[in-house]
Amino acid sequence: FIQKQENQKENLEQRLPSLLKKGRRKTVTRHLGKIIYYSKVKFKFQHCQEVSSCFLELFQSYLYFQSTDPNGLTYQGLLPLKELEVHELGAGQSPGQQDHAFHISGPLLNPLVVFCPSEAELRQWLYHLEKQIQLCGGSLALPLLSQ
Repeated sequence: FIQKQENQKENLEQRLPSLLKKGRRKTVTRHLGKIIYYSKVKFKFQHCQEVSSCFLELFQSYLYFQSTDPNGLTYQGLLPLKELEVHELGAGQSPGQQDHAFHISGPLLNPLVVFCPSEAELRQWLYHLEKQIQLCGGSLALPLLSQ
């Protein structure tokens, strides 16, 4: 039973950023705070056609993504929430893709489009991102709030 718990713990830690595994993983993840929300989504850079599967993890002050494309190239990024702008893409704004999508941009960021598997998942991401961006002192570009 204890062995099983250890395996589950290791599996959870393996999901965490390889970029940030400089010391002991437990120490590193503690620096980022607790994970608020995470899921597997699809994403693409705004000006590219190629869509990749991606793990997206929301910490208290950062959004982390890690993805591997079919050629084995890994994209990863740790984005400070305070500098991010997030808004939902309406139906038809992401041609050829599902409708449950949102756009992330920031000062030093090639804009990302994130595709969620369902409307419910999209609502979860927008809710948590909006809340954490506000808590970090960032400004919101969500059209839901400006109307």
